Amino acid sequence: MSIWDQDLLNDDGYCFACGKHNPHGLHMQVSYKDENQSAFCSLILERRFQGWSGIAHGGVVSTLLDEIMAHAVIHHVGQGVTADMQTRYKAPVPLGREIEVRGWIQEASHRLCTTKSEIRLPEGGKLLAEAEARFLLRVK
Repeated sequence: MSIWDQDLLNDDGYCFACGKHNPHGLHMQVSYKDENQSAFCSLILERRFQGWSGIAHGGVVSTLLDEIMAHAVIHHVGQGVTADMQTRYKAPVPLGREIEVRGWIQEASHRLCTTKSEIRLPEGGKLLAEAEARFLLRVK
């Protein structure tokens, strides 16, 4: 059975990253820029997303990077799912402070989309984490 055996990937609002109905989620609110095929989100991570004291869990950081790339793909190219992803952690992602998450399309073909994303501090733009991924696109 393939992910594409169902008619569509449906959003019921319960996604851990962006779902507005998930009481335990990140509640990402994403906006888009068409000129550079990007997606953007600004948020403050609460203590419940902690790994070590005062910093975000690496799995949550990876989730933010993956989700923002997925939003860029879905908004600018079409439905797709993450095929592979490489994450690089540059500095601790703080809790209780605003962070900016940005993802964009590098290249898109008939079946695959290559993307990049990053998390930065708004003041000074310090890079905290980055990722690259390939998304398998739904062929219409």
